[in-house]
Amino acid sequence: PTDALPSWVAPGDVLQGALVLDKDKEAVSSMKVLYVAPPKSTTKNGDDEKSETKKKEDSLEDVVFKAKLGHLASLRTKNATVYKEIATTLMDERPESVPLLTEMLTFALEGPLPDGEADNEDQVRLAEVEKVYNQSLKENGGPIDPLALAQYFGLNEPDKEELDADDEAKELNKDMKEKRDALKKILLERASLCGIVADNDSAEVSQFEKAVKELKQWNSVESLKDDDEKIKLTITLARYARICQEKMSLAISLLLKAKKDLSSGKNLKLLDDELLTLFDVVDGMSHVKENLNEGLYYRHPVFKRNV
Repeated sequence: PTDALPSWVAPGDVLQGALVLDKDKEAVSSMKVLYVAPPKSTTKNGDDEKSETKKKEDSLEDVVFKAKLGHLASLRTKNATVYKEIATTLMDERPESVPLLTEMLTFALEGPLPDGEADNEDQVRLAEVEKVYNQSLKENGGPIDPLALAQYFGLNEPDKEELDADDEAKELNKDMKEKRDALKKILLERASLCGIVADNDSAEVSQFEKAVKELKQWNSVESLKDDDEKIKLTITLARYARICQEKMSLAISLLLKAKKDLSSGKNLKLLDDELLTLFDVVDGMSHVKENLNEGLYYRHPVFKRNV
């Protein structure tokens, strides 16, 4: 500590003194003490009140907007018309809000379908996801600039010490990661739906190819944290290999590797379903399909056994 030192003491000065335990017997109870004055403490960014862990407080406008987002989410499965009206108003209010964009993507995937469109669910949801993707782009007034993200993450990210020492760099890093994660999720959902639609309509294959090309620029199985997202990406890439490239062996290897590497996720069975589709179109795989079906019946019985 340097607070109690005289103001004329400079860092590096040597202070000399003595420690006495018993003044009556000073000759045998004292010892000399040397103290080197340390550097004076510096306050980060010149602000005594500021700490590394202090978080930026939300403004009143931020709190109100978050409340509006919460209300919007509560309408997701209740009233599509009101939901879209409020979403449009919020988009006009904050067109660069990534949380709003994420909520709109969730609605596109989970919201109620228009009357009479139950048989066209995949096409309808794909069209909605495409709208969200277009709204997300900077060129259309949205928050995401893929080129800026590519330039930022193409360089080495600042390390933790650098971010802690620079609030602007820290905020930029957080903002860029939020936008990147949103873009990755949108591209994954769009490509997944494109694959489902292209599997039933050959006229949509070119759109599927375009979606996967963009998807692969930002997503890889290794970069994803959620197992269900890894499963969805694997199935999409396997479907791309089967439909667009006619590389059946590649598609099978992707699915088998995922079955080996992934042990959790509620959608693991979808890997087997895609394998069954592949075995139907590959000659000489009927016995493998039969074995896989038997395993599926064992792991996912239709009826519970009576004990």
